[in-house]
Amino acid sequence: MLLGLVIGAEREWQGKPAGMRTHALIAVGAALFVLAGRYGFAEVDPNTPGVDPARIAAQVVTGVGFLGAGVIFFRRNLVFGMTTAASIWSVTAIAIACAAGLPWAAVAVTAMHLIVVAGLAPVENAISRHAKHTGRLHLRYLNSEGLTAALAVCTAKGFNVVEIEDEDTETPDGPHSTEIMLAGRGSVRELTESLNSEPKVLTATFKEEDTTGGGL
Repeated sequence: MLLGLVIGAEREWQGKPAGMRTHALIAVGAALFVLAGRYGFAEVDPNTPGVDPARIAAQVVTGVGFLGAGVIFFRRNLVFGMTTAASIWSVTAIAIACAAGLPWAAVAVTAMHLIVVAGLAPVENAISRHAKHTGRLHLRYLNSEGLTAALAVCTAKGFNVVEIEDEDTETPDGPHSTEIMLAGRGSVRELTESLNSEPKVLTATFKEEDTTGGGL
């Protein structure tokens, strides 16, 4: 669990979709699967013809993988449901350990599971405030002063302006709109809230770039 947390924290810091809880739950579940396969089913004679409980357990692991994949979905370049899928994986390991005659291992992993799911949310929120984000900020503003104020807010919130697209003017006298490519470490929610509170900024929406490719 601890090693999974360390790896997940690094992924969280880099702004990747699979964070601390996902990695910790998968690590705990995988370890329990191995323990159940190695030390479980002690009362079963391996020489009994046609009886192989470890093989049945292996089929359960394969089947639950499809179930977990069904709760993961992709929307607006963001991945949702990975922690839920990891939770299904971990709970399956707990059930197999109980059936294999390792109830205390199952209880221990259940306690770890609850600690990870319920206790790490504040830690993840704290990390997300300084996680790496790259995306496009769509701005609608009244005039050039609104754009200047928006750029100042982006810099103050820890984001660097990578690129600014050409302005579009909806009417001869405004308002204007443009897209700004941003990269940096900070809270996207705080950034958009600050921008939308600016008097000469009409709307500000941030779209995260796709980070699920080779960089994951």
